[in-house]
Amino acid sequence: LEGANVPYSYGFSIILLTVLVKVLTFPLSKQQVESTMAMQTLQPRIKELQKQYAYDKERLQMETARLYQDAGVNPLAGCLPTLATLPVWIGLYRALTNVADEGLLTDGFFWIPSLAGPTSLAAREGGSGLAWLLPLQDGAPPTGWADAGAYLVMPVLLVVSQYVSQAIISPPKSDDPSQDQANAILKFLPLMIGWFSLNVPSGLTLYWFTNNVL
Repeated sequence: LEGANVPYSYGFSIILLTVLVKVLTFPLSKQQVESTMAMQTLQPRIKELQKQYAYDKERLQMETARLYQDAGVNPLAGCLPTLATLPVWIGLYRALTNVADEGLLTDGFFWIPSLAGPTSLAAREGGSGLAWLLPLQDGAPPTGWADAGAYLVMPVLLVVSQYVSQAIISPPKSDDPSQDQANAILKFLPLMIGWFSLNVPSGLTLYWFTNNVL
């Protein structure tokens, strides 16, 4: 990309990497969606088993496993895309933070001052991952309002995209209290991810955001 004189080549490289990963893991993603739909279809039967074996947990587990097997459903299929892309995520995190710590990454991306910012691995491990934003100095973040505001755009977009993507794949509301409790906990996941994105290089946030959009 740099040789082709593409502007913001480092940022677009991250986006192309994300597209490549999504293409390679598409069969797993397809299996995830099919498994989720099949699980939703089996919910009435699972509820019957829960009532029938309410006082026999071991029998309930056996009958539930048999139901999944007869229907050809793998309850763990939903985890496969995440497990497959986790090494890429970790590798990209280490790569970006290492080149940032060595001062080799200074490229920005549109409004983002630097894909290595706003923080580095060394700062995060030193307990000062948010030193770029807090505490305020003379009423302004240490990096200044302009850069701080620019860096905050991607975490906000990430949180929004995470909420939307979760809403798309979340199962419909059920009468199962445990399922409703799990869904309630998941509602806080985008905020946790947003908080984490404040403590890592923007390049990683760009990867995660692109992944959500795709």
